[in-house]
Amino acid sequence: MKKFFAWFASILAVLIFAIVIFALVRTRDHHPDYDLDLTLESPSQENGFKAGLAKVTITPDIIDSWYDADGDSRFNPDKGDSVIDNNGNGKFDAYWMAGFSNNHPIQGVHDDIWARSVYWENGDMGVAYVVLDAIGFFHDDVIELREMIKTENPDIDHVIVSSTHNHEVPDLMGLWGPTIFKTGVNDEYKQFVKEQAVKAVTLAKQQAVPAYLKLAKIDSTGDDLIRDSRPPIVKDDTIRMMQLCDLETDKVMGVMLNYGNHPETLGSRNNLITADFCHYWLEGIENGIVYNGETKRDGVGGIAVFANGAVGGLMTTLGCNVYDPWTDKHYKEGSFEKARAQGYRLADAVLDKMASDDWQVVKEPAMKLRAKTFLVQVDNDIFKLAGVLGVLNRGFIKFKYLRSEVNLLSIGPVWIATVPGEINPEIVNGGIELPENRDLETGIVETPPIRELMQGDMNFVIGLGNDELGYMMPKSHWDAKEPYTYGEKKHYGEINSLGPNTAPTVYKEVKGLIDTF
Repeated sequence: MKKFFAWFASILAVLIFAIVIFALVRTRDHHPDYDLDLTLESPSQENGFKAGLAKVTITPDIIDSWYDADGDSRFNPDKGDSVIDNNGNGKFDAYWMAGFSNNHPIQGVHDDIWARSVYWENGDMGVAYVVLDAIGFFHDDVIELREMIKTENPDIDHVIVSSTHNHEVPDLMGLWGPTIFKTGVNDEYKQFVKEQAVKAVTLAKQQAVPAYLKLAKIDSTGDDLIRDSRPPIVKDDTIRMMQLCDLETDKVMGVMLNYGNHPETLGSRNNLITADFCHYWLEGIENGIVYNGETKRDGVGGIAVFANGAVGGLMTTLGCNVYDPWTDKHYKEGSFEKARAQGYRLADAVLDKMASDDWQVVKEPAMKLRAKTFLVQVDNDIFKLAGVLGVLNRGFIKFKYLRSEVNLLSIGPVWIATVPGEINPEIVNGGIELPENRDLETGIVETPPIRELMQGDMNFVIGLGNDELGYMMPKSHWDAKEPYTYGEKKHYGEINSLGPNTAPTVYKEVKGLIDTF
């Protein structure tokens, strides 16, 4: 019997050792030598500032093999269907819809999704920004994308990457696969997205010409277009805008927009790829507001780029009763009609502003950049388990930390800060409280708010910048245990957060960049 127990103990020890090794290999640091602490600066100089914009589609190639000869869908999730022959080739190669639930395969394309890029140059300093119609893009992938861009464009000094946080696109993070234990990422598609992003940045740089800036903002977009679904009610619904204009011709090359809202207006039942309300918003600015082939308002041409803002908390149009002035109808349930009404309303407001003289003109802007990586602690065991299972394919450091990044870029009086996830507007714009029944007896940590610290005439804060760490709520708002704050039910954000110290860590890093800028 002693021999048996000794043998069993040996087998158990070997098994535990093997599991530990497997977990460490699965979650190993993908880029152990990557450490960024970058400072770049280029002073103002006559005709030295250049800019360019480009967009390239990242829509996957989906063959419509969903319907039989009678037009009936071959896929029926109510009957347990989950293995999808998406391309009609007899293989399991579905694209899984990101953002709401598992086992939600994509069945077609409604409109294209994009990699949209802006390139700024001053003298020998060049910075590119590319935003993806994606749910999120991890820092490991950002590093790999930067390496690809550097190969094609060795004279670009830095690349900023963000996601629109679209919930109607293929999963690029892994959380929305056929089950909670299987990744939703199609590796070939993710590689395709990276290649297309390289093309977008390269085109933007190639098209750069001497340019100048025009700055303006729209203070609010209306309560029927966005709501804050978690108290206290603080939104990031100001639209901050940077027009890029050709210095020689005064032609509008494009406009960069910063605004905080989840692109999830279609809701969880949609099974078609779409850029959501962003499709109608950006299309309306570029090509006009069009209903049934009739142009209701002309666009301004160029390329519109949407940089999402502070969406934590969360900022959404779900539940909003959106009014469409062109059809004189309200839309509450998720639909393309609702997304169209929302997007065209936003486009109309931007076009109104672009037709006005209420813009600050900036010529020959100086440029400066600070970019820094840092470590953030992972307290969420579900995320660690997802890493071990390969659902989340990103590297951990000592199975306890993730490497992430913050950036601060100034272009004349424009300051652009990036935060690596879904930050609550209270941290960006102010309004943090000390609610009753909060889990942690702490004071207000993330103060003053980020935009109050920033010193530009126009202060952009880009969410999901260079990473997606999930929700970042103020530490004093952390609320994972009963009784819940504000008399609410259990909150959604905490389970999708790394932990209560994420926001203080990110805030400290952003503040550090501002203090040393």
